[in-house]
Amino acid sequence: MDRIVVAFANEEAQRRVLRLLESGGCQVAGCCFSGAEVIRTVRKLGSAAVVCGFKLRDMTASDLAADLRGLAVLLVLSSAVNLDLCEGENLFKLPTPVARSDFFSTLEMLREFERSHLHHPPPKRPEEDQQLIRRAKELLMDINRMTEAEAHHFLQKRSMNAGWKLPEMAQYIIDSYTK
Repeated sequence: MDRIVVAFANEEAQRRVLRLLESGGCQVAGCCFSGAEVIRTVRKLGSAAVVCGFKLRDMTASDLAADLRGLAVLLVLSSAVNLDLCEGENLFKLPTPVARSDFFSTLEMLREFERSHLHHPPPKRPEEDQQLIRRAKELLMDINRMTEAEAHHFLQKRSMNAGWKLPEMAQYIIDSYTK
């Protein structure tokens, strides 16, 4: 999966960049309107290349670059005047309007940098959560005669449908079978 996050305060600008990326065969890992959303998404991914505007709903691109130093590289698309106000060691700029070829060559350079220099695996689950999930899968395998893959898929699907985190669903299943 590509680790590209698109972040613009303006919905139409976000849609245009998303269409441009998809037309170039790129898969986007997330779309965000605020810096806080971008930070959560990048931390979940472990690292990313972020294509964003000069100003998000809650912070500027410079603020975001500072918060994501070591985790993400940013490609800021904005007017030349706004770009003069952006700075950061992990922040790269392209003035709008931008040529398609310039956009994709810059993006590829950033993605290479992200893959080779910034990759950090997503944070591991706490051991307590892993034990809960393991115990719930064991119960599902023993009682319902599921394989481990089926039990894991069942847990994931049930937690997504319920809007719960995986450890919460695991605890629910454990409680259901042991009480």
